[in-house]
Amino acid sequence: MVTYTLPYDAIIAIHGSIMFILNQAIALVSVPPGSFIYHIVGLFALEAAFAMSFSQYRRAPESEFGRFALAAGAALCLRVVLVILAVLSIFGFVNGSLLLPPLDRAFALSIFLLLGWAFLSRSNDITGDVVLSIGLIMIAIGTVIALVLWSNVITSGISYNNSTHDLLWAAPQVGLLLGIIVMLLWRRPEDWDLGFGIFVLALLGTLLHLGFSLNTQMLSGHISAFTRMTDLAIFPMFALVIYRRVLRLTVVIVDADESSSFMPLLESPVDPGLSPQIAKALAAIGVETDKSAAIESISRGAGTALGAEMAIIWELASDNLSIRCLGGYDLLRSRKVVGFTLPVNTADSIRSTILSASYRRLDPSTDEAEIRLITDQVGMQYLAPALMATLPSVREQRYAVMVLSPDSLADWNEDAGQLLLALVDPIARVLDNVTSEGDC
Repeated sequence: MVTYTLPYDAIIAIHGSIMFILNQAIALVSVPPGSFIYHIVGLFALEAAFAMSFSQYRRAPESEFGRFALAAGAALCLRVVLVILAVLSIFGFVNGSLLLPPLDRAFALSIFLLLGWAFLSRSNDITGDVVLSIGLIMIAIGTVIALVLWSNVITSGISYNNSTHDLLWAAPQVGLLLGIIVMLLWRRPEDWDLGFGIFVLALLGTLLHLGFSLNTQMLSGHISAFTRMTDLAIFPMFALVIYRRVLRLTVVIVDADESSSFMPLLESPVDPGLSPQIAKALAAIGVETDKSAAIESISRGAGTALGAEMAIIWELASDNLSIRCLGGYDLLRSRKVVGFTLPVNTADSIRSTILSASYRRLDPSTDEAEIRLITDQVGMQYLAPALMATLPSVREQRYAVMVLSPDSLADWNEDAGQLLLALVDPIARVLDNVTSEGDC
């Protein structure tokens, strides 16, 4: 018996070029190795979104990054569970034909609900949280019911894509996506334009899946190929939304004399200036009246303004024999830095900077021993460059502010030093006020 394989032009002649292209695209995301690439792209995009948002949330717990971190983390967990079940079904450890179809639809609906909540919910309004909780509970109940119903008909040999079981998942998904799109257009939250694109793509994929599975029935099995195609764009776009929000936290300072010759390699989508988070942190510096709280707010404000991992306040003892850390704030771990004391012979750079009332940059290549001593005291696991500026004398007490570890791949530059020097006078006045009130 001889098997003949039709050439591509014969396939196109029989089925039409559009159907041929669609079949190739469907196979690309449904059959290995293309299906593996689909899972890898989705997992890496969600992992990047979670890492960026969670890092920013740890620096500013009151920011909206916590909501995005929760949405990205939950979506990532759902996708990981789905991949694990798919791998186990390949080796026969679980019944993939029973579990994967309902779970695939339930997880997709849950992920869109989570992403919509991340975009639309507000920190001062619990309505979004209530809707999310109710929605996830209803999806969980529906998943259990769907598994029971599918187990009763799976032996009949019907394809999940061509069944009413699929329709019962796709219809609510269309309604959810339409609702999210309407809310985005109404509320216009931050990054609503990218969010609009994300959910329009998701809606388009869902509608295409419905049309082809219920009419032409070219989709066999349970894989929703068209939604997988749109997922390849949706999850990277969601990571891009978070990346844009991180960029907005950057302080951009451009010298007007050099701006004509400045040609950036990557143009930021944000206008130069302070972000709301930085402005809020700087405004909080002068609010506290207690010295300990003032030191924390000063450290948080200076560290946030310069994009540092940590900021601390130093005081040189009146006898010039010791240098004391009055406290600080670790923005990466969102915790206070406990004060400690160093003998001057181990911190000569700090002592000389305070005595000369100057500004200095400490680099691991030239000040390794001193930086290592500081990082060990404050709990940092690596050596990092530091910027230090002396404060104007406060009631004959000599202080300095230090920021450690720039929050970027770039090192401290001259603009960062100028920004730190611009903060020393306001910081000194705050310390003078709290010191005078403590003396009363």
